[in-house]
Amino acid sequence: MTTPLPVGPLTPYVTPELLVQAPTGIAWASIPAGGIRSGVTDASRTAALANICATATGLVDLACKQPLRATIDPLLLYGPGVRVGVDQQGRRPTSLILKRWPVLEVISVQVSPNCLPWNWVTVPPSDYAVAYPPAGLYDSSAPPGAGEGSQQILLAPRWVNWSLGHDGYAIQVQHVNGWPHCGLTAAAAPVTGDTPQTIQVDDCTGWAAVSPLSGFTGATGTVYDAGNQEVVQCTAASAASGPGTLTLASPLQFDHAAGVMVSTLPETVVWAAILFCCSQALTRGATSTTVLQAPGGKSEGGSVRAQTLAKQAKDILAPFARII
Repeated sequence: MTTPLPVGPLTPYVTPELLVQAPTGIAWASIPAGGIRSGVTDASRTAALANICATATGLVDLACKQPLRATIDPLLLYGPGVRVGVDQQGRRPTSLILKRWPVLEVISVQVSPNCLPWNWVTVPPSDYAVAYPPAGLYDSSAPPGAGEGSQQILLAPRWVNWSLGHDGYAIQVQHVNGWPHCGLTAAAAPVTGDTPQTIQVDDCTGWAAVSPLSGFTGATGTVYDAGNQEVVQCTAASAASGPGTLTLASPLQFDHAAGVMVSTLPETVVWAAILFCCSQALTRGATSTTVLQAPGGKSEGGSVRAQTLAKQAKDILAPFARII
């Protein structure tokens, strides 16, 4: 892959290269069906696999009831109420239950009496915190692969109380959640000397988040590039979200082409995406793909096998599913 995938602005959770390299037993070269005489080119094969990868990414998010990739989310809450727990005596912090997790960083919190027009007052950073921040590996601000993290933010009790009754306050929260995930938009090569190592990516979201536990800035991720796979540590980003430049703590060890995936997603999530890809390939029918059968193995119909693989993927993703 020498160019970003033709499936949208964001890199899917698995790329055609990873799919072909994985031990799936599926002959991916048979998708789409036909040869050169049928007008099937390398570009059309790449596009077909890229579309399968993009669909698998959607299925992962559907199973988890939220995007797993890092996103910046504005959320409007009303309280005291179901998602806004307020102590009657005003002694303990107010609990804000958000819709997406794990929360990496709180960007801002605003509060207003719940009557239009809203009159927003900005809460100082000292008055809010992530309730159970994820403990990233080696001080990384990215969450670990065990499905750990929180949907909860704590707010100083003086901001929301029962004086205006149930749902008497409107609370607007902007936060970063999920696992930083992106792809290279330009080729990257190791630098020498004192030049900072940077890479161009399609999404900077979450890569430069500050860990609430250690105060460490930046996420540790993997560059998925076959024999040139390596681990990188981000220290800064040129944008809060969307395309931009990531600055790395140390130079790259290998050259990488555009389109290569760089991610903090747990390996189990990537494998679940691969299983969803396999399920799609088998659903397409025997004329579209070739499935290798081990000698003595139990024969299983394509549709049944597809359902089995999809169920395996959903079981793997169960710890990452949104609860509320």
